[in-house]
Amino acid sequence: MTAWEELQRDGAFGVEATTELYRCVRAVARAGNFPPPPGHTGWTLDAVVETAHDVFADARGPQRLVELAVKAHDDGSFRRLLEQVIRNLLRDRARATAKGRLIRRLREVLDSDPRFAVVAVGRPGGGQNYELSDATTPGVWNGRLSDLVAAAYKVTDVTIVRWRPNARRESPIADAASLSAVCEAALRAAGASMSPAELADVVAARFAVGPSPVVTPVDDLDPWLPGVNAVDQAQAEVEILAGARRLLNQLTPRERLVLAYLDQPVRQMADRTGLGKSATAEAAARVRDIVRQVLGTEDHREEMLHAARALAAPSPPR
Repeated sequence: MTAWEELQRDGAFGVEATTELYRCVRAVARAGNFPPPPGHTGWTLDAVVETAHDVFADARGPQRLVELAVKAHDDGSFRRLLEQVIRNLLRDRARATAKGRLIRRLREVLDSDPRFAVVAVGRPGGGQNYELSDATTPGVWNGRLSDLVAAAYKVTDVTIVRWRPNARRESPIADAASLSAVCEAALRAAGASMSPAELADVVAARFAVGPSPVVTPVDDLDPWLPGVNAVDQAQAEVEILAGARRLLNQLTPRERLVLAYLDQPVRQMADRTGLGKSATAEAAARVRDIVRQVLGTEDHREEMLHAARALAAPSPPR
């Protein structure tokens, strides 16, 4: 009896379905280079089992189980759906871990910089939000994140440090001066105070924070049939398109035009875009820097760049 047949018959995970769940956790963790759960240094057997049980242990567990039973129509679809559930869980964990460390880092930086102050208790956002000390950011921000990210990208003189969410001592993303400059630009664009979480969202977008590769020991998992392929083509295509659009959202219309011809020499780019050679070279350098920051840690970065260039290319005249 297969795992899917067992779930259809019993409405619950038995031996076969549980074993398949372990296989899928192992495969998704390896394919996505996700960090292991807290308390584990790698994807050992205990780490896989703990994560597998967490898939259905929280409040959404019963709903996930019902969706698997209803949406799956054979063994292959059951496995793909199960892998997606696991992938979503691991992504949420990685994002939460990275953002939490980033918020703590931003508090350290902003608390030690006289340009920033915590809003006084009794005012909106008091005791939590950060504002500029020059009193130019009254009230509480309630706008579009994309506007603040655009302002953050205008801060070009930054020093980038490789982001490692599992590092204990290495300062994440950038040095203190760069983080302060980006936060100041965000607050000035907001014209109001912001919470550490909101500032972290801006900084994360500016520096393309994401989960980093980890070492995945799997020697003790070999009995569960090696070689399970967790990343189906459809999911990869969705991620590539999402990455391409994320890159385009960080570019101005002129920069998008340059991106479309980024693989060509400056002279040809200038002819294609109608810009001067100096302006083209400057824009191309800026676009390449943004590409590195936005796509530098992505598994499909080359495919994402190719897709973004195709989307940015002007439509041919009719």
